[in-house]
Order: sequence, then C-alpha cells, then structure tokens
Amino acid sequence: MFSVPIDIKNDIIYIKYIAIHYVRTFIQLLIGGIMFKKDLDRKIPIPLYFQLKNIILDDIKTGEYKVGDMIPTENDISDFYQISRSTVRQAIVELVQEGWLIRKASKGTFVIDPTKSTSLIRSFEPFYRQISRLGKTPKTELLDLRVITPSADLIKSMKLSADNKVISMFRRRFADDVPMMTIQNYIPYDVGAFILSYDFTSYSLYELLMNNPATKINETRTIVSAELATKQDMSLLNVKVTTPMLVFNNISTTSTGKIIDFAFAHYHGDFNKFEYVDSPESHSSSPGKVSE
Repeated sequence: MFSVPIDIKNDIIYIKYIAIHYVRTFIQLLIGGIMFKKDLDRKIPIPLYFQLKNIILDDIKTGEYKVGDMIPTENDISDFYQISRSTVRQAIVELVQEGWLIRKASKGTFVIDPTKSTSLIRSFEPFYRQISRLGKTPKTELLDLRVITPSADLIKSMKLSADNKVISMFRRRFADDVPMMTIQNYIPYDVGAFILSYDFTSYSLYELLMNNPATKINETRTIVSAELATKQDMSLLNVKVTTPMLVFNNISTTSTGKIIDFAFAHYHGDFNKFEYVDSPESHSSSPGKVSE
C-alpha cells in the first residue's frame, strides 16, 4: 500500500491549518468584526452545541458582545466553526430561551439584558440560572432522595418494566430565601444511578443529565395546569389554600425515546410567569447533519 512520508503529512496538516485560519479571518472581515474568542474542542465528550452556547455566553458576559449588538448569523458561525447549522441553531435557541438573545425577523439575533425579563420559568434553563439572571440568590433544599419501587401508575407513565427501580428526588427551591417552587423528579435507576453521588444543593440535575451521553435530554414535553394549593404547597411554600399554583409535568426523553426524567414542579403562581419562545425554524426540517 502506498504511504505518505511523515514530513509530507506534517506539511499537509500545516497547510490545512493555515487555510482554515485564513478562511476564518476572511469571514471575520466579511461580517465586520470578531466572531468569538474561543474555539470548539472536538476531543472532549461535551456536545458541540453546548460548547458553542457557552462560548457565546462567555463573550456576552465579558462584554465582547454588548446589549443591543447583533451576533453573527447562523451561516457565518457554521462556516467559521465548520459545524452544521442545526448545531448552531440549537445553541442560539437555548440562549434565546434563557433570555440572553432575541431574534428579530429579517434583522438578525441581538444581545439583550436578561435581568430586564420578568419571567422566571424558561424551558431548558437550570433554576439557579433563572434566579441569578434576575439578580437574586438561588438556593436549593434537598428534602428527599432515595431509590424506590415505582407504583403501577409510574411504571405506565414512564414506560418501565415491572422490575425497574426509580430514583425519587424531591426539592424545594428559593430566590433570596423566599420559597418559589417544589419539584419531584423520577429518574430510571438503571441509567441515572450516577447522580446519587452528587450534592444537589450545588449541582444542577439538568446539567448532569445533559452532560452524560446515556441520559442526554433530546426533548421535553411539558403539560401546564393551574391548580389551587395543596396541603404540601401550603406547608413548604407558605401559601394559602386559595393561592394559584402553576403545575408543570415535564417528561424528558433521550434521542432513543427513553423517558429519562418524569417531573412535577409546583410554582408559586403569584410570583412566577411562564414564557414560551418559539421559532418557525424549529419546526422545519433541513438536510444535512444532525446536531453534534
């Protein structure tokens, strides 16, 4: 078999590196400014969209992109990092949902001030970020964490086998020492056992699940209802029986359709609002690679 000498291989790698460098520089000149400070690391097991999301967020927090600035287009970012548009879109959509960016039709995507938002509840955003974004101090109290045998209803809802065990986690969450919500999570023990070693007063369940390939959330279906406070709500959230509660039933699944988190969250209805951000692009199918 024909083999390429080592020195020629190194020359090819160097030429490729120089070509990529000049292509990126050309793109920066075309868009009239910087792209982002950091590069993606394809050697680590963190999804590329999640790396890109944090790169953009870091540049917003450090002032590289200020409130009112337009960030590069999805095409520009895709060309610059040599990743699919769907990967770029996923990173941007999450930043929009978390209140850092806003899409304006026919104009572009702009940086906004997350502290000016009045909503606390956003899909796919850890609680501590929601509260910190509003200038408040988040706190989590772990009330219960154990492995249980699921009830017949839970087996049916989570599509479990009769011999499956489930991790039951119950927490109360605060903003500036004011109780805001309680959340009950059920997670399959066979893939979620690793979470039992973490301290959930300081770790985010969502981020732990997202950063583990076996439990990475691909989709969450949310059923929202308005209910009167239960006895548990009155005790843990200091509310009256007439207080309106927002109850969220979140069913999170992996890319294979496995239910990885079945949760019920009770929010203090007087303090919280729900904001839903959608885009026509999120419902369109485009050819090419799926998100990395």
